[in-house]
Amino acid sequence: MNKVSAVITCFNAEKTISSCLESLSWADEVVILDSYSEDHTPGLIANFQTVLPNKIVFKQQVFEGFAKQKQAAIDLATNDWVLLLDDDEQLTPKAIHCIKKWQQKKPKAPGYALPRIEWVFWHWSHPWVKRNEFIRLFDKNRAHMSQDLVHESIILDGKKKRLHAPFKHYGERSIQMKLDKINRYSALSAQQKYQRGVRCTALRLLLYPPFYFFRQYFIKRQIFNGISGVINASLNSYYAYLKYAKLYEIQKSND
Repeated sequence: MNKVSAVITCFNAEKTISSCLESLSWADEVVILDSYSEDHTPGLIANFQTVLPNKIVFKQQVFEGFAKQKQAAIDLATNDWVLLLDDDEQLTPKAIHCIKKWQQKKPKAPGYALPRIEWVFWHWSHPWVKRNEFIRLFDKNRAHMSQDLVHESIILDGKKKRLHAPFKHYGERSIQMKLDKINRYSALSAQQKYQRGVRCTALRLLLYPPFYFFRQYFIKRQIFNGISGVINASLNSYYAYLKYAKLYEIQKSND
């Protein structure tokens, strides 16, 4: 049997951490690395520790960046196989069933990509909308976090396989939350692109956002999400514009 350590990084997640932990009660170990939350998150985790005292490992560490924080949490896991979730994500019953079946078999890859179901402001994304897939189940001895400042990911030593174990993401709970996230992430993305030698032209600023909207709304099928799909695709294209506008600003200041 493949023993699994579920690993979570969290900060001020009182609205979602309980559902996240409930979906991981089957795991052989649950490791939580908290960035010194200022809300009720630590207390809610303590409640689970009383119910599952031999499973929950709770640590706190000053936030050092998304990638470094997740790698630190992964390093705390005692089992080779790790299931990585954010504090606003949770496994579906279908995913739990699928992973339990996988545990009984010999792994065929060093890591597996799982599809993510998005919460879009006031409802779950339509089943026909294209789902992004992320490597979340992996052998920690054959994987590590990328060093990206934002949109960090798992880098595998070998080829990934797909596992149809969908998990839910409460990422877009309001338009304001998304706008705040867009502002933070676009700054980090612009900084990262500049450090890697990427430069932005005026033509890219003009053409890329409408192309990004088209891809989001039609190719990735946000059209099936109704009005929330229009808003989401529009805000995503705004993010695409903002990260290159900030990159352009950095260029003008430094080049």
